Amino acid sequence: MTTMMTSKPSPLTPTGTGHPTYTQSLPCAEESVGIARLSVAATLRAWGLEDLVDDARLIASELATNAIRHATRHIPAPEQRGCFRLKVERPSDHLVRISTFDRSRTIPRIIEASETAESGRGMAVVDAVSCRWGIDPKPWGKGVWAECATPDHLP
Repeated sequence: MTTMMTSKPSPLTPTGTGHPTYTQSLPCAEESVGIARLSVAATLRAWGLEDLVDDARLIASELATNAIRHATRHIPAPEQRGCFRLKVERPSDHLVRISTFDRSRTIPRIIEASETAESGRGMAVVDAVSCRWGIDPKPWGKGVWAECATPDHLP
């Protein structure tokens, strides 16, 4: 009898893009927001970018929430919702880009939420804490990204 052992993959997978990049596929479920925050924080700490952890966790939280919300809007059954992808890149020593990719074509935008609104502030928060952010339309959905830089290297 042969026993096959498999290693459990690390939550973030290194990619060969020429600069440090980690990606992770997460289910479109509420608990994935916390996992995204933890993954981004662990990655930045491994890169020695502790100064960016708080802003990066907030960005990851908002982008992940939007990816989940838009991907699940028309799919009420949790087992059919699929996944979104989280990507953390370090294009330079002092800059980090956090991205999410989902199958929705709904474009995020900054809106003015009322004081009593329970949602609608996510992209305003991303805009406030990031250096810049943007959207990459894809044939199958979109990517949304935001960058943050160390305080001494703000663009």
